[in-house]
Amino acid sequence: MGAGFWTRRRLRKAAKTMLHHAAHARAMREDVASADSLAALDAAGQRLREALAAADPERFDAAATDLDAACRAVWPPRPMPGVRENVEILVVALGVAMALRCFFIQPFRIPTGSMQPTMFGVKITEQSEARWYDRFPVSWLGWAVFGEGYVEVRAKRSGYVEGAVLSPDGDSRIVHVSGVPHSIRLHMPQRAGMGAFVSKGQVIASGRVKIGDHVFVDKVRYNFSKAKRGDIIVFDTTRIDYPNLSGDFYIKRLAGLPNETIAIRPPYLVADDRVVADPFPFHRLVHDTNYHGYVLASGGAARPPKLAAAEDRLSLGGDEYLPLGDNTLSSLDGRYFGPVKRGALVGPAFMVYWPVSERWGRVR
Repeated sequence: MGAGFWTRRRLRKAAKTMLHHAAHARAMREDVASADSLAALDAAGQRLREALAAADPERFDAAATDLDAACRAVWPPRPMPGVRENVEILVVALGVAMALRCFFIQPFRIPTGSMQPTMFGVKITEQSEARWYDRFPVSWLGWAVFGEGYVEVRAKRSGYVEGAVLSPDGDSRIVHVSGVPHSIRLHMPQRAGMGAFVSKGQVIASGRVKIGDHVFVDKVRYNFSKAKRGDIIVFDTTRIDYPNLSGDFYIKRLAGLPNETIAIRPPYLVADDRVVADPFPFHRLVHDTNYHGYVLASGGAARPPKLAAAEDRLSLGGDEYLPLGDNTLSSLDGRYFGPVKRGALVGPAFMVYWPVSERWGRVR
């Protein structure tokens, strides 16, 4: 009596899988495997096909065992295959991520408040001690999702607080206690002032830290289209001749276009003697009470600003753009150092991807 329908179906599925594996093993190893092992693999595959045609389960099982042994002879299994597979997947994922970063999308952190309230930089508020939600594991959730949490700096030794200097990256100040450096974020309230004596373990500084918005930047768009007024752009500052620029990249809103003459008549931005009201962000800057409009550059800058008075004019070249912060009350931007070249534009920011807040999602 022949095999039933379901038995034949099971044999067909098993044969398809095993023959596919055998073909893959042959393709991957035929340049290094011996001729005898390859011939044995082909013969075992043929026996499996014949057993499938005969619909004989016992004969099929014997042929399947022979084919499995022939595959192992051609392509011996490596130790810890599960670990190897996971490592390979991780390497491929990292490679894809690096390729995306290099050629298509680059993540960028907003370090300062120059674009507030459109996007926020690092913000530190007063908090003298940890609360219940600042303790693990709730604190981990706060950092991972909302990008905020309680931070404190405790003395590593007993001694006097002294020797405050700015860190190389400009994000913190370094104080020393008995010669041991302690890093304190800028604007974090300091509990023990300079010259104060502190005991080991005593809190020197503490506060609630909110991480700045993290955005994705499209590195491809400007290769195929021109930058537009109103784009929030990331640009390279390494070729800008101006002192005290912190970091290699800045993020601002593109305010002036090539061949325009730009002025500021607070609270308005003026291009070629016409008030800029479009696109919408420029209307919002003036009429939304959360913004302050455009203000002139203040005195006391490292160099005389380009736009410090209402009568000042800044003429842009054919490949120059003027970037300005949305928060011109606190922004080192084109009012001070002037325009940037097209070649310095990295691309437009298009999404706040972390942390979760009312600004999460598409950049506007």
